[in-house]
Amino acid sequence: MNGQASRLIELNKLAELGNKSSESKIISVCSGKGGTGKTFFSANFSYQLSKLNKRVLLVDLDYNFSNLNILMNQTSSSTISDFFEQSENLENVIYNYSSNLDLVFGDSGKPAFPRVSRELIDYLFTSIRRIQHRYDFIILDSSAGADGLVLQQLMRSDYNIIVTSPEPTAVMDSYVVVKLLVEKGSEAKRLVVVNKCSDAEEGENSFMNLSVAVNHFLKEKIELLGFISLDASAHKSIMNQELLLNFDRESKSAQEIYTNSARFITIAQVANNNHR
Repeated sequence: MNGQASRLIELNKLAELGNKSSESKIISVCSGKGGTGKTFFSANFSYQLSKLNKRVLLVDLDYNFSNLNILMNQTSSSTISDFFEQSENLENVIYNYSSNLDLVFGDSGKPAFPRVSRELIDYLFTSIRRIQHRYDFIILDSSAGADGLVLQQLMRSDYNIIVTSPEPTAVMDSYVVVKLLVEKGSEAKRLVVVNKCSDAEEGENSFMNLSVAVNHFLKEKIELLGFISLDASAHKSIMNQELLLNFDRESKSAQEIYTNSARFITIAQVANNNHR
């Protein structure tokens, strides 16, 4: 890391000591394993928040395995790797997608992708804090799993939205994510979305299995944000590289994303009021 970035981190640490924001707005969307629909949720959730008149920045942090640009059928000449290489600051890699929604795209399969370190994650959050006044919510679409870099990102976020699916392996992997966060003393609020549910009962059972395990073994609580059904429209929207909320706004899964988004705004408002 060059000296400029190191100085920026140190200055930000000093500023944070005397100027803690009363707004909780950084959200990391994560999953214990790949294939749960984390990026699908992040993209549609971010878009719906923007349609509810919230200013949103969505950042793809699936290092060198990015697919947000594919899912949204967009291209950008600047990506997160330019920021991590410190050839561009964060503002210069932001892409305006629509009214109230900005994006930072990742890279996929780049041979010379910069080696991401803990210092670079600190640099990212330093840069986010410098522009957070422009946004109501900053959403970080994490890499799957819970390696050291992902955990560092989750620890520094205000909310962790864990996207899981009804498969027992996905539920178990979500439990492991919560366990690692608890062991590290994370204070982020933990919310769960159960995606790809065949019906409400399957989603409820999956969440209850996870919640009971977290409560029994970790003595902690998690909160359900909502369910998303497995329906043909969701699959078709992905195949068409189009947001579900544009492809079929009346589908069951789209209606559930509306509900999840409205519920999150309520949760965030309550948290901010309590913080104040």
